[in-house]
Amino acid sequence: MNDTMDGGVDLTNCDREPIQSPGAILPHGAMLVVDPATMRIEQVAGDTGRLFGKDPATLAERDLSDLFSPQQVERLQELIRTFSLSRSRHLLDPLMRVVADTPIDASVHLNGGNLLIEVEDADLNDRHAIDPLACVQDMFDGLSDAPDLQAFCQLAAERVRSVAGYDRVMVYRFTADEAGWVYAEALRPDMTPFLDLHYPASDIPKQARALYLTSWLRLITEVDYTPAPLVPQINPRTRQPVDMSHATLRDVSPIHREYLRNMGVDASMSISIICEGKLWGLIACHHQTPRRLPRHLRAVCELFGSMFSLQLEVRLRAEQLQSRLLSRKALSVIMRALAGEDDYAVGLVAQKNLLLDYIAAGGLALRAAQTSGGIAIRVNSGITAAGNTPNDEQIGALTDWLTTRMADIEGVFATDRLGEVYPPAREYADVASGMMAVSVSREPRDFVLWFRPEVEQSVRWGGDPHKPVEFGPNGTRLTPRKSFEAWSETVRGRSTPWLPSEGDAAFDLRVSLLEIVLRRIDAAARERLRAWQQEQLLMSELDHRVKNTLANIQALVSQTSRSALTLATFTEGLNRRIRSMSRAHSLLTKSRWEGVSLEELIREEMHAYEAEHPNFIVEGPALLLSPKTALSLSLAIHELATNAAKYGAFSVSSGRIDVTWRFGISGELHLLWSESGGPAVKAPDRRGFGSTLIERALAIETGGRSTLTFDPAGVRCLITLPASAVERRAQAPELRHEPSTIADPPVRSVSTTRRILIVEDSALVAMDIEGAIAELGWEVVGPAYRLSEALRLAKVEELDAALLDVNLDGEMSWDAAAILQERGIPFIFTTGYDSTTVLPDRFARHTVVSKPFHNSDIANALRAMLG
Repeated sequence: MNDTMDGGVDLTNCDREPIQSPGAILPHGAMLVVDPATMRIEQVAGDTGRLFGKDPATLAERDLSDLFSPQQVERLQELIRTFSLSRSRHLLDPLMRVVADTPIDASVHLNGGNLLIEVEDADLNDRHAIDPLACVQDMFDGLSDAPDLQAFCQLAAERVRSVAGYDRVMVYRFTADEAGWVYAEALRPDMTPFLDLHYPASDIPKQARALYLTSWLRLITEVDYTPAPLVPQINPRTRQPVDMSHATLRDVSPIHREYLRNMGVDASMSISIICEGKLWGLIACHHQTPRRLPRHLRAVCELFGSMFSLQLEVRLRAEQLQSRLLSRKALSVIMRALAGEDDYAVGLVAQKNLLLDYIAAGGLALRAAQTSGGIAIRVNSGITAAGNTPNDEQIGALTDWLTTRMADIEGVFATDRLGEVYPPAREYADVASGMMAVSVSREPRDFVLWFRPEVEQSVRWGGDPHKPVEFGPNGTRLTPRKSFEAWSETVRGRSTPWLPSEGDAAFDLRVSLLEIVLRRIDAAARERLRAWQQEQLLMSELDHRVKNTLANIQALVSQTSRSALTLATFTEGLNRRIRSMSRAHSLLTKSRWEGVSLEELIREEMHAYEAEHPNFIVEGPALLLSPKTALSLSLAIHELATNAAKYGAFSVSSGRIDVTWRFGISGELHLLWSESGGPAVKAPDRRGFGSTLIERALAIETGGRSTLTFDPAGVRCLITLPASAVERRAQAPELRHEPSTIADPPVRSVSTTRRILIVEDSALVAMDIEGAIAELGWEVVGPAYRLSEALRLAKVEELDAALLDVNLDGEMSWDAAAILQERGIPFIFTTGYDSTTVLPDRFARHTVVSKPFHNSDIANALRAMLG
């Protein structure tokens, strides 16, 4: 027997396979590897004769201009100058067509110093080719209304299948041990369901998982094919194999093709589901016959995957926060009970029954009752237990072992397989297969321990998860299993798993108990009482914040789509703006939503350009912006930086950008964006959505103003923010002269149409509502973004109706509603709060439109109210 068998079977051949550099492509398309500096073709692969009308041998070492027109080459060079091209950019027919009667779709991206151009046949007859944006909107229609996570995923699977046309579409979710679980499924009626089947982690190798994080979509048109080799195999300039990590036409691993063949699958597509930077799962599509999905539909599916991931992340965060709030309520009860005890150790023992139920308060009350768990408290060398637990001697030995481990752990240790990490626990696996331990003293010697008993689990696998061993020239290696029939396995020695929310609850308990140790009991009691009172408001604020975030994203999608001329520009613009919002949210999360450093916010937005354009200055006094100001300003800076990269100072190496700010005499903040050294600037023919975000939305959200100047020497933007936009600042010199002010808007002319007052503190949402009212042919009054302005307009304007946002940047709109009610003007509330709890009794009968809403919701509510 060879050395490999003596040391155990080699289980890692899949993980070592160089799938990112296969040296070949799928044969139905063509690939050109080009030097981006000289635009010279260095390597060729695929069916160039049919797609380009040129034999591969005639293309190598030729200039790209020998194949494409000057306009097409210039388009490629413009993309290289303007964008990073780290991800594929689609160029749909006829942008890159070469042969007159052969429509082709192309995509381009940069990787490893190479420009990769991929080309395939274009399907101009597909029903979605004319209006792919409408297809995206149809896929998302009603998706956010799904009542729970499983229904949300099921609806996503059905929408993808209806558009992409695959025989089977699954939402494939990864578990804590990286195994796969078919969580939702849409399939042809005559097929055998895979729903609820599990697949071992080894089915998707580590390097494949890494590629799923960098490429949203992977397509296999058919399993049985002869790869088209790249000629030559090694790039003559870099002397390296070409990295095809982001290439759509990348050749498929033979092991994976064998795996699909064994499943009876002949074509597949995978869409990544990414949450908080991690691979949460895949939307996996299978077809029993060859299937080529047109590139415009792949772009639709890729965009769907990106936006589905964003909505999923919002849902998961909301669920986790809600569980945290519930456990904090239970913790408040425990802390109030402990507040009356002089000795916290005595208090802990006295509250053992409350502590036993505490972890269940995070949403697992039914599970805890069914599994008959127990709790043990070891404080000051004494042991007290309740429920089903090991005996005192076993608990003492277990806590001694924990004491040696806690030095490397943040005070909380949890496992659902205690016998595997602490072998003596196998003797009492029936009562303690699972354990969560919380250290409740400054030194890790006192513990609260929760136990869960063994739960025999019958797991249904998609075939025997243990791959067979094959002998070959390389010794032993794993090969894909031949059968995928449902295969059941009984797992012992494990308990019901602990959820992340339960770990959060345990951590909160530890922090709370340590506070008691470090403070006087009465001081801790007062603090907990105040926290308990605040919890009553936090639940409704959570609902309001999540719905407002969704409403802003929905408005951002709507406004971006109006100014986008193509699916590609819509996708690019939306993804950039969502990522900008995400960066600002991340900075706020780091500061616990207390404020964001202005310098850090600007540098975060400029980071993407720093490597190629280090010539920019960020200078001004240290200060923190309020959360709302930070979110608005981040989008404005993002639009300015994007414009500079496309047309301004960052489009050339000699360009320079200065971003400076100072405080004015009255405490207001003046920020100046100034570009120089770039191409000559010409004022645009029309104002796009980016200019609207800078000049209008920023002023609305912050109460300030901004002036955008297209000086021939470089774009300048002066932004003035009120003193209330700054949370905290250091001492800094003040400006001696005030910048020029912006003229007041013109007085509205009198209109005979219905006049609707809009009161809304989100500029994006307000613009969407304006669009809905404009479609009705009515006149907008306002919008009013602050309560003071709403009160003024409600008193003096001639109005037919009003739409009132309940919360105007922390101020409730009740006073404005009272004025309208007194004048007999009908009105509708818009809000992300639960209307049954937030509305005062005097307004309880008024119509409420819940956020996020569609334009039709606003229009229908107004029509119903006005008749």
